[in-house]
Amino acid sequence: MDETEQKPLPKQVCSIRIMFPVETDEQAIEYKKKIGDVLADISNARIEFALTTAPS
Repeated sequence: MDETEQKPLPKQVCSIRIMFPVETDEQAIEYKKKIGDVLADISNARIEFALTTAPS
């Protein structure tokens, strides 16, 4: 594909929300990195990462 050609826009977007308990921030960051590695082939993939306190 040369520079003047554009890729067609996607028709859909996939959104997945995953929540799980972790013991430390570092553990959560490691999981985020692993998920990022799985999505590495998707050039415009976006990960929204947040840590919150567990509900009591």
